[in-house]
Amino acid sequence: MTVFLEYIRKKLGWCPNAGAVRPVRRTSAEAGYGDAWKGKSPDPNPGPEPAGIAGGDRGGYQENMLLILIALAWLLPVVYDREFLPILIILSAVAVYYDAQNIRAGDKFEKETLLGDIVTWRPLTWGAATLVGGIIIMAIYLFHRKEIYRANFRGEASA
Repeated sequence: MTVFLEYIRKKLGWCPNAGAVRPVRRTSAEAGYGDAWKGKSPDPNPGPEPAGIAGGDRGGYQENMLLILIALAWLLPVVYDREFLPILIILSAVAVYYDAQNIRAGDKFEKETLLGDIVTWRPLTWGAATLVGGIIIMAIYLFHRKEIYRANFRGEASA
């Protein structure tokens, strides 16, 4: 069992001593068992993965689960008690601000229009709007996050 776990850790990049894993002798009944769960692959030895991408594609768009969980936490003041509302407002504003920085919101645009296209909004604008508008602005940000990402990373839109 430990050899199997070490193999999985090696494949996921979690085991720093992956080269130290030694094969275990198996009986004839167990010999084909280890390969039964593997599917047929076109290349049995695809080679090592480049550094930095083990575990998946990190270069593309990814959802921010923390923002989604904070948005779900807005249900707490409705159901339980309203004393958490100021904490949620500040936490949401800070989380949206840092996430907007990470996706480079507004970087490709020279002019920021508050009443125009929201992809031109900068991180400080998103944070301040979330501080004032609460869950409504946060929901707008979450629904348009992929559009903001595409417009500012790939330059699909211009102002």
